[in-house]
Amino acid sequence: MNIDIEFSRQLLRQIVPTLKEKGMRVLKDAWVYGYGRDQWEFHGPNKFFWHGRASNAYEARFKGWQAWLDR
Repeated sequence: MNIDIEFSRQLLRQIVPTLKEKGMRVLKDAWVYGYGRDQWEFHGPNKFFWHGRASNAYEARFKGWQAWLDR
């Protein structure tokens, strides 16, 4: 088990209740794409887009959803 991935999964789990309150499905309403070294894109609802550094897909999904919530 990779500790970095497990930590990122825990971060994502923390925002799931907030996303559910807003009617979002964490895994079905957005997707992530990794390219290059630790570079990721998040494509969310209503054409929302985030890109930046993340060490894995869970972290990218967390950062993307957090950016969507902060918008």
